[in-house]
Amino acid sequence: MAKPVIRFGIMADVHQDLMFNAEKRLQEFILRMNAERVDFIIQLGDFCHPIPENGSFLSIWNEFNGPRYHVLGNHDMDKNDKKTVMSFIGMDRSYYSFDRGPYHFVVLDANYIKLEDREIDYEFGNYVRHPGHIDHISAEQLEWLGQDLAGTNKPTFIFSHQNLDDSELGIKNGEQVRAILRTANEAAGFRKVVACLNGHNHLDGVKVIDDIYYIHINSMSYYYMGPTFNVIRYSEALTRKYPILAQSAPYEDPLYAIVTLEPGLLTIEGKESGFVGPAPIDCGHVNTAGGHRVTANISRRQLKY
Repeated sequence: MAKPVIRFGIMADVHQDLMFNAEKRLQEFILRMNAERVDFIIQLGDFCHPIPENGSFLSIWNEFNGPRYHVLGNHDMDKNDKKTVMSFIGMDRSYYSFDRGPYHFVVLDANYIKLEDREIDYEFGNYVRHPGHIDHISAEQLEWLGQDLAGTNKPTFIFSHQNLDDSELGIKNGEQVRAILRTANEAAGFRKVVACLNGHNHLDGVKVIDDIYYIHINSMSYYYMGPTFNVIRYSEALTRKYPILAQSAPYEDPLYAIVTLEPGLLTIEGKESGFVGPAPIDCGHVNTAGGHRVTANISRRQLKY
């Protein structure tokens, strides 16, 4: 009989190549997940670039004693093509699904550029040549998603880097995705697709659309304020090494969560931290994005379904 309760560790947007202390942040996550003996871990993208110097970073991830899953983020392809990134971190497919206990999980890849006549994989070179609509799920993948959902009767949870909701921060063809999810639930006669969890926007929040939860998992590392901000957070030397620090508000502690699934209930055990230096609102930032407040935490939530 399938285990009725599943626990997994989740993290997003650690940004090894952009952010100070990324290895230390990841190490805390892995040590905690091993101690908690969760059933699997998943990272929601913007993990690291596929370069030899990141071998030690990837080794930390591989220290988890259980199944490990990846979602591709847009910054993972800043310097390389998608196949190179996938080979480096050990992904066979950029979108896929798997079962754990009585639950079904789907990983999507929204890193496509939509041109008028075709869709191409997102990578840095392609973006420069074709500055079109990034954050798009391909037609082939949409067809696969519908078939995958039709093939299971298990409560289903969807992971993506970019968010799938109806905010201005969502993917460009989000309505097509949500229509597939809505149709799957209508055909099943119950709330088969329970929740969609994403990273990318470095936010903490939840929205309900068509009786499905859309959940932002905050970045493990920081909130990006933008190029109009310039604050020395640690030291001038570190800012020269990691230029994005001046435009960002790093978190004092790494943020991640443990998600527990049991019949009728999704529980998120998050973390609270603070900002290194002044908070975004104290820097003149509007302190909101996509309808959610900017915070240095992942909230604890209990969501019934």
